[in-house]
Amino acid sequence: MNGKKLIAVGLPMIAVTYGLSRFSYGLMLPYINETLNMEPSVSGFISSLSYIAYCLAIIFAMVCSNKISPKSILIIAGLSSIIGLSIIAVSPNAAVLGLGIFLAGLSTGFSSPPYADIVSREVEMKLQNQTNSWINSGTSIGTAFTGAVAVYMADSWRETYFIFALIAVLVLIVNYKALPQNSITEKKVAASFSGKEWIRSVQLIFASLLIGISCSAYWTFSRDFMINLENVPPYLKEWFWVIIGAAGLLGGTAGVYINRFGLVNAYRISVLVLSTSSLFLGISPGNNILGFLSPVLFGSSYIFMTGVLIVWGISVFRITPAFGLGVPFLLLAFGQAAGAIISGQIAGVSGYYTLFVSASIVGYLTLVFKPKIN
Repeated sequence: MNGKKLIAVGLPMIAVTYGLSRFSYGLMLPYINETLNMEPSVSGFISSLSYIAYCLAIIFAMVCSNKISPKSILIIAGLSSIIGLSIIAVSPNAAVLGLGIFLAGLSTGFSSPPYADIVSREVEMKLQNQTNSWINSGTSIGTAFTGAVAVYMADSWRETYFIFALIAVLVLIVNYKALPQNSITEKKVAASFSGKEWIRSVQLIFASLLIGISCSAYWTFSRDFMINLENVPPYLKEWFWVIIGAAGLLGGTAGVYINRFGLVNAYRISVLVLSTSSLFLGISPGNNILGFLSPVLFGSSYIFMTGVLIVWGISVFRITPAFGLGVPFLLLAFGQAAGAIISGQIAGVSGYYTLFVSASIVGYLTLVFKPKIN
């Protein structure tokens, strides 16, 4: 299976599991709140359930990568996405909504590590960074799609989630038919837990954790913040999520950029841009230029950043690519889970302006880390 074909089936699956199943909650939150009337702290807690589910699922995907074939894990990802999205669509209260968000969130953790394994087996070495980065950019496609659907179905969030569930069914069928039925090979998983590799991964772990804390505020509350500001242009309120997703396509170039300019350069640029996007939102969201630049910078840099983390992680955990992707993504999600809860509390006490400025400061702190390909 060549890289282009793998991108063609993997990108839509990531679009479904990340864009539709996970990050759509922040987009749909204003409309869900009109029906369920949740406090910011409750909204933040429910958002954290998605990240907690992601953590649990990605641990499962990594640990079981030598026992269950990548294709089987991806089937589980598709099923959890379908079930979770369906429950969200019919949720009568916050408790049921939380269950749906949790189950849908599982799909993200199940979906990423298997593709890293398949890429390492099926794609030639020089094209692996680009292939992983483009599959990862599916998040931006899913985000843009959810934003576009929400513009035209703003008063029908339940129907929107039913549509998402149907799309998830179609994508699962395509992956089931197209992906190779890899046999399960015994891997030296224990080698991934060697002291030497874990020492090399310390900066990766802390960087992933802090980046997750920093960007969780944006994913959870940015659109809810913008849509309730009176001085923000209507087009920006409606198309905010679409702008994030469309800009995310630029993040698919991470692998190419790293190959040409180096991992350190790519990491620092992505941190600066990602943090600045939150700063712009906190200091002047009503400014037409800054208000537009913020989602453009966030969407492009977030996808780019996750591409950087993939390359950094796989360079540390060379024997098991699933761990190389799973470890930084696990810590990223753990930071997002904690950050979503903290963000809800800060938003409730000090307001959104303070929240986004604080998030940018946490992001800038991660510039102290220096990734390298070992």
